[in-house]
Formats: sequence, structure tokens, C-alpha cells
Amino acid sequence: MSEAVLEVKREDRFPTGIPYIVGNEGAERFSFYGMRSILYVYLVSLFLRFVDEAGLPAAEVAAAKARGTEVMHLFMAGVYAFPMLGAIVADRYLGKYRVILWVSLAYVAGHGTLAVAGRLGALGSFGAAELGMFVGLALIAFGAGGIKPCVSANVGDQFTAANGHLVTKVYQIFYFIINFGSFFATLLIPVLKDSYGPEVAFAVPGVLMAVASVVFWAGRNRFTRVPPKPGGAIGLLDVAVALFLFIPFAAFAFFDVIPRFAEYLTGSGPVTLGGAARTFVALGWKHSIVAAVSLCLGLVLFSVRQARAPEAGFLAVVLYALRHQKERKDGQPFLDVAEARYGEGCTEGPRAVLKIMVVFSMVSVFWALFDQHSSTWVEQARQMDLTVHAPGKVWAWATVGVPAVSVLGGLWLLLWVSNVTVPRNVALGALSVAGASLLGAIAWQLAAPSTTTLTLKASQISALNPLMVMFIIPGLNVAVWRPLEKRNITVKPLQKMTAGMFLTALAFVLAAVLQRRVQADPGHVSVLWQVPQYLVVTAAEVLVSVTGLEFAYTQAPRTMKSTIMGFWLLCVTIGNLLVAFLAPLERHYPLSSFFLLFAGLMAAAAAIFAVLASRYRGRTWLQG
Repeated sequence: MSEAVLEVKREDRFPTGIPYIVGNEGAERFSFYGMRSILYVYLVSLFLRFVDEAGLPAAEVAAAKARGTEVMHLFMAGVYAFPMLGAIVADRYLGKYRVILWVSLAYVAGHGTLAVAGRLGALGSFGAAELGMFVGLALIAFGAGGIKPCVSANVGDQFTAANGHLVTKVYQIFYFIINFGSFFATLLIPVLKDSYGPEVAFAVPGVLMAVASVVFWAGRNRFTRVPPKPGGAIGLLDVAVALFLFIPFAAFAFFDVIPRFAEYLTGSGPVTLGGAARTFVALGWKHSIVAAVSLCLGLVLFSVRQARAPEAGFLAVVLYALRHQKERKDGQPFLDVAEARYGEGCTEGPRAVLKIMVVFSMVSVFWALFDQHSSTWVEQARQMDLTVHAPGKVWAWATVGVPAVSVLGGLWLLLWVSNVTVPRNVALGALSVAGASLLGAIAWQLAAPSTTTLTLKASQISALNPLMVMFIIPGLNVAVWRPLEKRNITVKPLQKMTAGMFLTALAFVLAAVLQRRVQADPGHVSVLWQVPQYLVVTAAEVLVSVTGLEFAYTQAPRTMKSTIMGFWLLCVTIGNLLVAFLAPLERHYPLSSFFLLFAGLMAAAAAIFAVLASRYRGRTWLQG
């Protein structure tokens, strides 16, 4: 008897919901990076009560900067911690669409709260302004926690076997639009802050986030919605378990215990083991009680959940193995005892995840350094000469040409994913006009040289990162990876990541050397000297972050891919907590020493990572 073979007809059209998702992502990323670009500078000003630094004691200024670094990185830690909860709520109980929509509203409320806080600060209500900032940042972190794990997965849900070959293009569009939005937001929002005040600068990202929410809602009838599994009461139990298991971590990470304990360790007085223990108990005894109770409740609820609907997930297998170690036979691997409960092969996934987690444990240090381009590197830029001289005619073209080309490019992108073909002549004509006008501006500049003096904002310099990303990714492909492939030389993902981590250490050595020059001659060293360290750290980002995501996805079994992606995001959280923990050092040591400390930590972590990577033996798992 012959079986009929069903052939899937290839379809080269994007799903109808894709334009709404891409539009939502572009507006959301603009709102986030725009807000983040001014956050550190505004926090320091708020903590100094908007008094000029020159008229304040050095110790008070140093304390404000240290606190600004601390709050900035605690916020970033929250942004990357909440996705673990958001993913579980979406996958297990509510579904991706509802989670994205409702947390988007919280996101908008967060931006609105920041805008109100900015106004309160301008009116002199500093206590209320600080409270508003913390509430607004918490809402945005919560919103990002729901959006981050859901949007990219929601994109994949829209495709079928017929158009699945377009998924790679969509994710490339996503990565491009993230950096596109980040670049322009980082340039624009600092200007709005200085021109119209923080309330407007924080409000504009909120407007963009509201637009993102409306765009997403407008596509509600065009999305393919994958229902949550298991949903219902069991799904709600999964959410409750995740929440109670998250609270012990949050109790210490986000409620001043770690930063205040770090202040004791880095204070001027002697540090003793007994004193450290007493300080930690005094700061954290309430948090310890909350953490212990929450952990017990989480484990109890997990037992109830497993009794109702057993599932051989990562937590279930690991907990069972821990509780039944007495049953383990001599020479039997740690997890294999769980096979008696969940069946043969149940340990393969958790074992793979644990191997990856061991290797990735050092990646947290990378994130501790990389995310400082939004805090300590901005502080470095504030101490430098922000005046830049540009060719006058070319700059005049750039002020009109770049926005025009960007708008046309964004419009073309949205039309493309909307399956609307732009006539070739129209596209070539627009590019020809832009190119010809640029060449004309260059020729005019050569014929009649002129100079325009620009005064940049310290917060704008970090726009170099997304700009460089858009060039480095294709540059590495063309100049490095393809030539090596032609010579049958394969650079493994973990080797790329190792190189990236050492490059990150180098970037902070460059930052430290530059900072010593700045400290010797404050206000007179050109901010353009930051370009080399940005170039090195952005190359490191491409090698570590992009490669790490690919490695994590391919090395985790199908049922464990969400687990390992959650751990990847947790690495970012831990890295930012490390910066918050060490931020009090800024009060006692110059910024150059702070950079060298992190360069040393990164070099050590990279060396350990290299050893762990050389011993890693894994398997590639792809969707069947």
C-alpha cells in the first residue's frame, strides 16, 4: 500500500501579522534605548539636587555618581531578570499575545511615571521625584520582562512550513531594527532633555511605546496565536511556582541588601569576618525570612503541581535526583536516579543544560563590562571635551540626508514585510538622489572648505555601539569568516566567545588608559578618543552575544530551549548586579582604577571560560 506524500507548496510572502510585530518592535526599542540613553546622567543630577558639580564637595559628587551607577545597573538587572517570569506566564498560562499587550500598558505607564518624576524634580520635590523614578523604572523592567521573551517567539509562531524559509530574514530584520531604533533614539533623546527638560525627554519614549502598543493591538486579528500549555489551573500553578522561586533571588538583588553590604566592604574602616557577618545579618535578616518562606512555598506548590500533572522538566528531574541520592548506585551519574521516576532518557535534556550553564557561568562578567557603556563610559565622556569639528557642507547634507534616507529605508522595510513590492526604478532613483547629493556636498566641501563646530552630549556617544554593530556583523562575515571557510578553517562558537571576552578586557584597559589622561587634563581630551574602546567592545559583543545565543539554542534539547534562554538572560542580570555591588568603589577610587578592576575580572573570567570551553563536550540539537 502506497502512502500519499503531501508536498508543501513554497510561499514567498510574509505572514500578514509580521508588519505589526516589526512596527511594534521598532517603536518599543526606540522607547527603551531613548530612555536609557539619559537615565544615568539624569540620576546623577537628581541625586545632586541639580546643583553644579563644581560647587559641591568631591565626596558628595562621587557618592552621587556611585549611586547613579548602582541604580542604573539594578534597573538593567531587572530588565533581564523578569523575562524568566514573563516567559512562563506566556507559555504556561496566558499566551504570548495577551502578555505582550498587557505588559505594554505597564511599559507606557512606566514612561509616564518617569515623565512626572522629571517634572517633580524640576519643581524641587526631590523625594517624590526619586520615588517616581524608582516606580517608573520598576514598571519598565516589568514591561520589558513580558515583551523580551515573547516578541521574538511570537514572530516564529506566525510561520508555517510553506514560508518557514523566511524566518531567517525576519530575524535579521529584527536585529537591524533594534540597532536602528537604538542609534537614532540615543542621538535624539539627549537633545530633547537639554532643550525641553527631562519630563519631555522621558515622555517621548512613552509616546513611542504607546504607538507600539496600538500597532500591536491593530494586528490582533492577523496573528496566529499558539495557545498556552498546559493552561488552566496547572498553568496557573506553574506561574505561582515560578513567582515564589523568583522572590528569594529578588529579595537580595533588588532591595538594597547587596549594594549596602558592598558599602561596608569598601568603606574606610577595617573589614573583619565577624563585622561582615553582623552587617549582612543586620541588612538582610528580613529579606532572609521572606526568601526562606517563599522558597518553601514554591517547592510545596511544585510538589502539588507534579502530583496533579507529572512533567519531566528541568526542575522536576533535578529536584528528584537531589531527594533520591541514597538510591544512586556506585558509579551512576548524579541525575540518572531520576530515570526510575520519569523514564529512560529523561536526564539527557537537564544534563545538557547543566553543561551549558557551567560554561556560561563566566559570561556574566562580560555583561558586567559591556553594559557600562550606558553608565561609567557616559561618566567618562562627561569629563572629556565634547566639541567636535565637522566638514560644514557634508554636515549640512547629513542633517537632512540621513533622516530622509532613514525614513525611506524604514518605509521600504515595512512595505517589504507587508508584501508590497517597491518598484526597482523607484528604489534605485531614491538611492541615486541620495548618493548624488552626498557626492555634491563632498565636492562643494573640497572646493570651498568650511567647518561646523558641534557640541555633543555625553549620552549620545553610546550611539556608536548600535552604529558599529550594523557594520561589524557584515564586516566580520565578509573579511573574516568567509575567507576562513574557504580555507576549510572553522572557528567554533566557544572559540569566538573566548576571543570576544578577551577583547572586552582589552576595551576596558583602553578605557582605563584614556581615563588617566582625562584625570590629568579634565575637559581637554577629545571625546573622539572613546571611539577605539567602543570599536573593540562592539566587536566583542558580536562575538559573545550573537554567537552565544546561537550556541545556547543549538546545544539545548528541544524541550529545554526556553530554560537555557532564560539562563542566558539571567547571566545579563548577574553581570549588572556585579556592577551594582562594586559601584561603591567609585566613592573611594578614581574611575581609571574602576576600569582596571573590571578588566582584570574579565581577563580572569575569559581564561576560566577558555578552560571550560576546551573541556565542553556537547551535541547539536535542531528542530526536526
